[in-house]
Amino acid sequence: MVKNYFFKSFLIGGLLVTSLVSKAQHDPYYTHFRFNKQAYNPAAAGEKLDYICINGLTHYQYRDYNDYTKVTGTNPDPGTNKDLVATNMAPETYNLNISTLLKLDKAGRHKVGVGLTLIDDNIGFMKTTTIKGAINYRKPIQGQFGYLAVGVEFGSTSFAYVNPKFKAIDPNDPRIPTGDGSQSNLDLGVGVYYHQAKFMKVLDNFYVGASYNHLNGAKYNFTVPTAIGRAAVDMDFVRYLYVTSGADWNLANKNWKLEPTVLIKYNPKLQLDLNMTALYSNSLRAGLGYRSAADALAIIVGYERGQLQVGYSYDITMSKIRKVSDGTHEIFVKYCFPISFPPPPEKKFRLTPRFMGKGAY
Repeated sequence: MVKNYFFKSFLIGGLLVTSLVSKAQHDPYYTHFRFNKQAYNPAAAGEKLDYICINGLTHYQYRDYNDYTKVTGTNPDPGTNKDLVATNMAPETYNLNISTLLKLDKAGRHKVGVGLTLIDDNIGFMKTTTIKGAINYRKPIQGQFGYLAVGVEFGSTSFAYVNPKFKAIDPNDPRIPTGDGSQSNLDLGVGVYYHQAKFMKVLDNFYVGASYNHLNGAKYNFTVPTAIGRAAVDMDFVRYLYVTSGADWNLANKNWKLEPTVLIKYNPKLQLDLNMTALYSNSLRAGLGYRSAADALAIIVGYERGQLQVGYSYDITMSKIRKVSDGTHEIFVKYCFPISFPPPPEKKFRLTPRFMGKGAY
């Protein structure tokens, strides 16, 4: 049987107490955070020159967690009529990133990375939708062997309370919403990112980055209908500090390399994500991950070929939530399309009797 505290913490505790209490909205989790840095660091946007890279990610957390409150207002006996149950009410995240890298000069020493990010995050009846653009300037370091990028992101984030299906114990309870409500606000962020092709002789593609998201700390104030009128919803966005680092660790056997990665989040609670994957023959990937915030151990597999990259992970929940869910699934797909700009047409010089010389037309 699902415990009341779990449902309340995710679905009611986030919005409702008295006149619908003020709470904080948290960022979604990504198991493939190594390959999804643009989602949380604008300085990482733009991976390859003369390519447009698109990556998509779906994250299904605590899969098959069901909500029975439409039936009884609380968690029922397993024999309850399943037709009235709201299924799969656990967090679901959809993320799409598009980016490219542009040259500012002919020599290509100075570059600008640009990107567009879409995030749709759903937790029960709460929905957060973000669209933001990122731009960063890259300064080469150590010739062309490394670079430092400084970036900003700006966009809009909408917080909504969508299609609630609560059944109140008291039919006239003013704290229980009966309809939708939403609001959109400006969302800002900054980031830095350093990349070095070779580090300490054994590491390739070493990187370290830091970013500060929701810099303006947007506050959301709107109303939703209830059984006896309307009630206020107050929601504050938490500022997130991200610090990430990783590299490719070359082994004696040239067919293998390890990919250690760490992501530290502070919001103001400290959260730690650790991944260690192995890549065989630059194509097959497998490894493990650990997430402290959700008490999860992840199994990660993937495949690369040319400009295509796919990945899948399954998080084994290590807390008591595992009794009511089938774990967490994440699917990641990335592809980079080559782009080319035709050279400018050559100037044609023709003789003209008027000037008895050469003129450009």
